[in-house]
Amino acid sequence: MPPPDPVAGAQSAVTGLLSTRPRARVLEAGCGARSHLVYPDDARITGIDIFLPQLRRHEGTAQLAQGDVTTLPVRSAAFDVAVCWDVLEHLPQPEAAIAELARVLRPGGLAVLALPNVVSLKGLVTRFTPWWFHVWVYRRVLGDGSAGTDASDQFRTVMRFQLRAAALRRLVTRHGFDVEALQLYEGPVPQHLRRRHSVADVLLTAASVGTRVLSAGRYDTTQSDMVVVLRRHDPPPRGAVTGATRR
Repeated sequence: MPPPDPVAGAQSAVTGLLSTRPRARVLEAGCGARSHLVYPDDARITGIDIFLPQLRRHEGTAQLAQGDVTTLPVRSAAFDVAVCWDVLEHLPQPEAAIAELARVLRPGGLAVLALPNVVSLKGLVTRFTPWWFHVWVYRRVLGDGSAGTDASDQFRTVMRFQLRAAALRRLVTRHGFDVEALQLYEGPVPQHLRRRHSVADVLLTAASVGTRVLSAGRYDTTQSDMVVVLRRHDPPPRGAVTGATRR
């Protein structure tokens, strides 16, 4: 039986919550050029991104604003759902962004995080190679001619090790979240690589089998990405960092 689809799981959690909160408010923190989840027609959606060309390309979000996800320009406890998709890996201080997500969510609200698995093969290669190499891979190996331009969805990465799965669980708990789901999976980049190059498919399969055998099933180096669903506590635990000053 194939593993459950983590994106579908996150979608189901968000849909379930929003069905109980008419005219709910949704924040896409680091919204980029598109949404990754679907929301009810009556949901009030706000998209914030620091990169203006991404905002100009964005379609479907009712309200857009330029801003930094580590100092979100919105009031506290204003949103029912916050989505941060492929953003944390680009931040020198990802914990500041997590603190901000906790600040802006209402009690019982959900945060959905999507990010690379830093200790996967893809994550480690990305972490320890320069930006020009990433651009070359996307252009020459994956066939994305927009890589390195304003039309691309690819950006320089930092990939802090505090974002590995076990450390991330501890980090979000400090900021008042319960982890409802955390699922590692093989993301779109290795899947595309498999389809495009048969040799890559063979090598990735061998790497997956080998690391599973050597780790007694605890680790698979091809699980390149993760989706995390968090629920907000109120109030946060004593001593938790609360993010930016309340606005």
